[in-house]
Amino acid sequence: MAKKNDKIPIVIRILICAVLLFAAYNSLSTLALGLWGDTVMGTIDSYDSRLDNTNAGENRSRTVSKGYYFNVNGKEYKGYVIYLSDESWPQLDEGETRTERIRYFSFFPYINKPSMLADFDEMGVRGLLYHVFVPVGCLFLFFLVTGRLKRKKKKRAKKSSQPKKDIDSQITNSKE
Repeated sequence: MAKKNDKIPIVIRILICAVLLFAAYNSLSTLALGLWGDTVMGTIDSYDSRLDNTNAGENRSRTVSKGYYFNVNGKEYKGYVIYLSDESWPQLDEGETRTERIRYFSFFPYINKPSMLADFDEMGVRGLLYHVFVPVGCLFLFFLVTGRLKRKKKKRAKKSSQPKKDIDSQITNSKE
């Protein structure tokens, strides 16, 4: 009977690793922006809100997508975000814009988010714990997928050809 092959194909392994790295990056960047990010007023130029489930829990009933841009040191940066929320603004008309605070890194403004997604007070304790534990879980799964976390097989003790000496017989022989 043929032995079952338990190896994950390399393409699937690369895809899984890429998704795990992106999830860890997203959570770590949210935490870092909340701690060290600078805030600027940005302009929302596209907005969409789709009702997904009227029976969903708090902040889970709609999928919101926003396109925005902001200026830092005279240079314009763009961003786009999709998240779950109960927020429901009216759709933007052609050419209409709204303002919103944007958090970004002063040394690398390409990493940015709307301030409401990186503010610890707005995300609450559950959101903060989520962003703390996601990178840890992703790291664990990354090591599991790459094969760095494997259970070590116990080696069977080799049976020696020499018989074991009896301790009692050695004691009695030494007294005589």
